Parts: sequence; structure tokens; C-alpha cells
Amino acid sequence: MDILKFIKSRRSIRKFIDKPVEKEHIAKILEAARWAPSAGNCQPWRFVVVTDKEKTKKFDPVFHQPWVEKAPVVIVVLAKPSDSQKRYGAESAYYIQDCAAATQNMLLMAHGLSLGAVWIGAFSKEAVRKALEIESQYEVFALACLGHYQDADKVTFDGYEIANNERRQRKRLEKIAFTENPNRPWAD
Repeated sequence: MDILKFIKSRRSIRKFIDKPVEKEHIAKILEAARWAPSAGNCQPWRFVVVTDKEKTKKFDPVFHQPWVEKAPVVIVVLAKPSDSQKRYGAESAYYIQDCAAATQNMLLMAHGLSLGAVWIGAFSKEAVRKALEIESQYEVFALACLGHYQDADKVTFDGYEIANNERRQRKRLEKIAFTENPNRPWAD
């Protein structure tokens, strides 16, 4: 398997078709998240699988992103900072990196299962906390919206049309990678 080719083929899918996601697929996505690396193996993540559209409609009262409100599945990624802080001290923020790694694993697993997914960071954490009655010991970290999709579908949001099959550009490697110090661009 060409892993780089697989990673490059993943896209953020924002328009889903009205078809339930198979429970075994959700289980595999959660299992992939569970196997993400974490500092000191603290595993400070928790995942809440939400399929109730009445709840997901409450998650984004500011932007009303249709991919949040209409996704067949939204996995709410929670962080439990105390899991990391017990080992690394009260100022430790390793749980942020750990939850990011788990979220990326979910997106890649969804892609491997031919499902669409998008990582959402812009939403109301307090609205999610309230809708799901999340205790204060957890930090609401991210949303992962999942579902079946059609490649040619498009969604209009905030005056822009976003296509499921759109390939976003990436910065050139020499603009983001360096040798020995940040003043020497990476060269092959």
C-alpha cells in the first residue's frame, strides 16, 4: 500500500447523502482513534457518537455549517486534560496533540472505508456541552462529521461553492520544511 498516495487522496467532505453509516464502520473509526499515539500513553480522549439531528443542529448556532447540521454521524471528540496532567503536571497541554492525532486517525479510517469526513474546529463548544450534557472535567475538542457521499456533490456556504471532489492546494515543501534552522529551506 502506498500510504502517501492514500493520504493525498483524502479530502474534506462537506456534503453527505441521506444514508445511515453502518455501525461496524463507526466502530472501526473509533478503534482507529483509540490507537492514535499519545504522550505517555495517557489516552486523554473520549468520543461521543451523535446521530440525532435535533442535537447536531444545536452544535453550530453561529455559523450554521450544513455539514455539521446534516451529517449522518457527528463524533464529538472530548479531551480529559487530567489524564495528561496526572503524569506531566497541571500545565501540561499534551492532551491537545493527543486528541489531534486521534481525530486524524478517524479521518483516515473513514477515508479507508470510503466514507466522507470533515474535521470541524469552528463551532460552539458551549452549545455542544449543553446539548450533550458534558461534564466540566472534559474539554470539547473537535467534531468529526461523517457520512456516505457522492463525489460530484457541492455545497454552498457563506457565498462560496465547495465541491466534494475539490483538491485543495498545499504549500510547497521548501516553504514549510527546513534544514538545521528555519532560514535554510528543505532541498531534496
